[in-house]
Amino acid sequence: MKTCVLAVIAIMLCTGLSAGEKKESKEREAIVEVIKECTNAYRAKDFQRISETFVQDETAMKIGAAKGGYFVRPGWENIAANYENNFKNNPAPITRELKKTNFIIKVYKKSAWAMHNEIQPTSHGDTSKQIIVHFLEKHNGAWKIVYMSQIFVSSYDNEN
Repeated sequence: MKTCVLAVIAIMLCTGLSAGEKKESKEREAIVEVIKECTNAYRAKDFQRISETFVQDETAMKIGAAKGGYFVRPGWENIAANYENNFKNNPAPITRELKKTNFIIKVYKKSAWAMHNEIQPTSHGDTSKQIIVHFLEKHNGAWKIVYMSQIFVSSYDNEN
């Protein structure tokens, strides 16, 4: 009897852990999909699609840094204005190959952070390499980007 009870408890614990791991795995997959959709929308120059991936309030933030300088865009209005201007001035979709690798994701109850590498050839014949960090929040069951930083590491390649 004691063995049977212990076996049932062990099965319940394993099942509970397995269900928790499956849920976290699904959350990670959903986060990767939001990040990829943001990138695909940017490459397609589709403002509507990209706006659906972001939290649209004053807490949204986008930051970028490279050897030549940096930018800080606080609030959805500033981020949106930059995307709209960029898409207006550069309407052609981006078709060069793109690789996203080395995802690291930490999921909390209603928020998560994610980091990954992004590599693509540029129109100038060299390679653009970035480290991108996202902080996401869950809104009405969907993950949304509230913070995004891009570090253009390829601009530092020739540094000592």
